[in-house]
Amino acid sequence: MCDLFIGAFFFAMRSCEYLSVSGTRRTKLLKLKNIRFFKNRKELDHIDKLLHEADTVSITFEFQKKDTKNDTITQHKSTDTLLCPVKVWARIIKRLLEHNDTNPDTTVNTFYSENKTYKITGTQLLKQLRRATKAIGKDNLGFTEDQIGLHSARSGAAMAMYLAGIPVYIIMLVGRWSSDAFLLYIRKQVQEFSRDISQKMIKNENFFTIPHATKDDPRSRNHPLNLPSRQNIGPRSKDALRSLVSVFH
Repeated sequence: MCDLFIGAFFFAMRSCEYLSVSGTRRTKLLKLKNIRFFKNRKELDHIDKLLHEADTVSITFEFQKKDTKNDTITQHKSTDTLLCPVKVWARIIKRLLEHNDTNPDTTVNTFYSENKTYKITGTQLLKQLRRATKAIGKDNLGFTEDQIGLHSARSGAAMAMYLAGIPVYIIMLVGRWSSDAFLLYIRKQVQEFSRDISQKMIKNENFFTIPHATKDDPRSRNHPLNLPSRQNIGPRSKDALRSLVSVFH
């Protein structure tokens, strides 16, 4: 469960992409054939003894919530022994290949015990996550165990990338967000959120404002530089727009 959650974190996964969850989901659960490793630009076989030493791991998401098919995301290895996308997915693959029943279509949440096959569920992982959260304590985390959920891997990934200064467009691509919806996962209350902002705000103490070419205030309604007001098309402006179009015709 720990490996699955770490692996999901680096790819900002939805719970239904790596766990068995309740309800009907269009998202496809990841399988072994969706996980690929590369070293020196050459793909490694899953049985390669040096799989954990690969340079990158690529995961192909066959079908997602936003109806995107076969979206491949790649992560490079990190220097950490535990928190490394390459090493953690190599461990998952190795664990699954220890059993003869494993095949390319075996889902990543498969678990074998005493000759029986199980599927790790969202309910099981959530229980462990909350147990760990309680053990660490609110004083260290700033929140309690009942304030986290399975979506924490996805939201935590967005927050981690933001705090690391990763450009917004890369956060969107890695997390497979098709819009700025990921901003909902950026927690302003996190203490590190505003780190260095105050110092940067006083970096340029003096600045010169170029006078406007006209006396019009750009904050006024329908000013050419006031985009929000120009986009606010009400009933009257619709009629005006319709009249304008008729002139061109």
